[in-house]
Amino acid sequence: MTATTSRPVPSATPDGPKRKLTGKQIAARSAVLIGIGFCLLMWIYAFVLADDKPLAQVDDSSWSTRAETICEGRGDLLDVNAEASILESKGSPQEVGVAVRKATDIIEDTLDEVLAVRPTSSRDVRLVNEWESLYRTYIQDRRDVETRLLAGEAVELNETTLNGSPVSLTIGDFTKHNRMVSCSVPSGR
Repeated sequence: MTATTSRPVPSATPDGPKRKLTGKQIAARSAVLIGIGFCLLMWIYAFVLADDKPLAQVDDSSWSTRAETICEGRGDLLDVNAEASILESKGSPQEVGVAVRKATDIIEDTLDEVLAVRPTSSRDVRLVNEWESLYRTYIQDRRDVETRLLAGEAVELNETTLNGSPVSLTIGDFTKHNRMVSCSVPSGR
């Protein structure tokens, strides 16, 4: 039989005193822990505490419902105007200008009817006023095209831009968030 000598197995922790962390190590670990804590707080806020309502959504849903009802009728009027202009016109810029004027009148009258009743909260009034301002800009763009068409120029609608995008996109975002999509800028009319 052979004799075996047993060696001591090293323990997971050294038997000596624990090494102290340097100032740089403490600062680095603290920064990592603060960063992790900040990320956790951010996710908790985003998924639990933050309001998920769109910024452009009015609180008065009855105002939005009324607006949608009014604008649904506008679509029918615009369709009738478009059909009549196709049947009656020969395609001259002046005839197109007359059709554009009629359509713009319908759009403007509908906007006036929608805005005849305003929401009551100051936040909602501010949002609706911003939307109205953008819509009035769009209407003025149409009026400018109408004037040029009536003068015999062959032109197309060139919308004012807002942050690099046509103003109609912002108008559409507002109407989408407020469930009044029929009040968006009418396309192709």
